Amino acid sequence: MRAKRFLIVLAVLVIISLVAAMSAFVGGRGGNLAAGTSPDLNVPAAGMPMSVNFKANPATGVNSTASVAFANIKVNPDGSSEAQNEPFVAVNPNNSRHIVVGANSWQVGNGRFEVFAYVTFDGGRSWAASQPYIDRNASRLNAADPTVAFGADGKVYFGFVALTPASGAVALSTSLDGGLTWSSQSWVTPFTTVADKPAIAAANGSLYVFYQNQALLSTVSANGGASWSAPSTIEVGGRNAAPVVRNGSVYVFYNTASSIKMAPAAGGSSTIVANTVALQARPTQYRASIYAAAAADARGFYVAWADGRNVGRGNDVLYSRSADGLKWSNATTVNSDASSADQLMPALAVGRDGAVTIAWLDNRNDANNVNYDVYTSRSADGITLGANQRVTSVSSNPNNDPRLQGSLIGDYFGMASGNGAVFGVWTDTRNNNEDIYLAPLASPSK
Repeated sequence: MRAKRFLIVLAVLVIISLVAAMSAFVGGRGGNLAAGTSPDLNVPAAGMPMSVNFKANPATGVNSTASVAFANIKVNPDGSSEAQNEPFVAVNPNNSRHIVVGANSWQVGNGRFEVFAYVTFDGGRSWAASQPYIDRNASRLNAADPTVAFGADGKVYFGFVALTPASGAVALSTSLDGGLTWSSQSWVTPFTTVADKPAIAAANGSLYVFYQNQALLSTVSANGGASWSAPSTIEVGGRNAAPVVRNGSVYVFYNTASSIKMAPAAGGSSTIVANTVALQARPTQYRASIYAAAAADARGFYVAWADGRNVGRGNDVLYSRSADGLKWSNATTVNSDASSADQLMPALAVGRDGAVTIAWLDNRNDANNVNYDVYTSRSADGITLGANQRVTSVSSNPNNDPRLQGSLIGDYFGMASGNGAVFGVWTDTRNNNEDIYLAPLASPSK
């Protein structure tokens, strides 16, 4: 009887431990952090166990497959069942066939995650993988939140946050061969502070990095990342920076608890782009929040975000534009479905031809609002939105992954333009795990 009681107690303790671990992972970014670190830190969970009882759970239903006008290209070249998610993409402004994608990856094994760079020089036909995290003097085992930018000189810059067991610190790596190898890495933030969710912009020979803790901050390097300026506070409570470059000047979009804002990186007052409404409840457990997706050209600024204001319609993607960054158009709903499906994680880019392309996660093809696709809309003039088009040829079930089991497909998808081409990237589960896929959404204009 005593042995039986011991086994029961042991089983209960194991169940409680697993539930606590899952709650820390799902309940919000940063639940897995050591004591004393910021609850604001946006990272995936370290040591998330691979499900030993995983059974493939692909998307099913009459609309789970479709013939689409866009190629669906697998980016990460590994053949493992490990997860890749939270993609970011940059395109060489002088060569649209040269693309660098960053993503979180558990491919390193032992329950660890790291950032990988995936590089193609032939428009996506072939890919090479590399690891930008090369300086581990801070003894941080894991890395996440990739961000990528091309310099005018062709250098590739890759930012990320390194952490565990210590607090997050932002790092930036430089590649001289297009992303195949990484020649140097600098630490953008000190090891004594907590930093998260970096975003890079390159302009006028300088690098701008935005990051957050309890505030949104920025720092600048005029020597390729060798040293960094003292941080400047953009706004206390600001989050999720999305920098853009317009006419040589850098601006940053971000969100607060109730709005999307834009501020000049050089300093000055921020402007409110739009007020936001918190996202409605969803049947799925993966994280999703309000991120600004932004772009700029000579005509002005463009921004999209997910919003919960349309009660009864689910969460929708909204869009606004401005010629001067001061006066913004009324928010327009991008998704044209008449259902209560959720639309989340928008990405936005403006091409050399001035056309604005928006893409997003879309549940409209699943009555249960679980399986997701990627949809896109293109505006030739930045004002009138074109028809919604399905991008993905196969729907994804977010639960179809043995590592993360529906808890994290990424807090955002990505899009970038270069030399007239536009590419979108997303997390895809058609192969019974989380992979990164890319679609060419627009070709260079003739």
